[in-house]
Amino acid sequence: MQQTGVNAKVLIGEESAFKTVATVGFVMPVNSCGVKGVQALSMAQTLTGTRNPVAPFAGNRDVSGSIVVPADSLAMPYWLQKMFGDPATTGADPYVHEYKIGATMPSFTLEEQFLDLAVAKYARFLGCMVSGWSMTVGGDGELVSNIDIIGASESLQTASFDAAPTTISLARVENFQAAVTEGGGALSNAREVSFSIAFGLDTDQFVIGGSGVRGSVPVGIVGVSGNVKTLFEDTTLLDKAIAGTESGLKITITSGASSILEVEIQELRYERNTPDIPGPQGLLADLNFQGYYTDGGEASAIVARVTNGVASY
Repeated sequence: MQQTGVNAKVLIGEESAFKTVATVGFVMPVNSCGVKGVQALSMAQTLTGTRNPVAPFAGNRDVSGSIVVPADSLAMPYWLQKMFGDPATTGADPYVHEYKIGATMPSFTLEEQFLDLAVAKYARFLGCMVSGWSMTVGGDGELVSNIDIIGASESLQTASFDAAPTTISLARVENFQAAVTEGGGALSNAREVSFSIAFGLDTDQFVIGGSGVRGSVPVGIVGVSGNVKTLFEDTTLLDKAIAGTESGLKITITSGASSILEVEIQELRYERNTPDIPGPQGLLADLNFQGYYTDGGEASAIVARVTNGVASY
């Protein structure tokens, strides 16, 4: 029968070494998974005395794609650990798990399970790493995170790397539960706040004799950027942009005392962008920003915190 998305599963499991298949898997809640393996064919320029093309040649193998996951406080730590490494955990039910930029990033095995087929197949991706994370808060749609993945190799298997994986529960957080702090004070007129993290991965490490797969994925400088859209009621943020004044943002999404997702950018500067007048409707202040670390107390350009009832990850 035809495979359906509703019956497909996505597993992840941390690798003990880069491109070494994981042994413990977790079934993750996802809205969509666009990770796939690609190996392009290119036309050869060989001349044979006719106008007929010769057989094409294959390029390097690429593993990449984006996963859309619901914003929550139980499954999100598994993804945050892949971005930042192990958290610093404090408290006692509820626990607060704090993630900061570290010197390294873990790699993991990702598996897409196609169980509707007459013979079940498992697309296994080794050497996966998170190359980007973005999220937009505001409005009345479903609150989701976009997680960009790159990997080293892909193969189609007849069995899973974990025959009895753990299914991770979901504790959803929603747009209407969000609050934003800007420069230490409540930002009560924000229409939309978004952030994007590029983890600075060097994805061009294809080596001779490596069968066209990435031999390594070195980590580089992290990029933190985003955008704030507010009702244009005053020039407070615009004044900061014009003056180059340092500020900060904190997004806190609270579903309950034991279910909180928080992202903090302690140090940022806004890009200058005077509001235009597109028509008769209410005007917005629309400012991009760049985050960084100079002397912020958290010693990280971005910090993610999750509060839940889980003691450790």
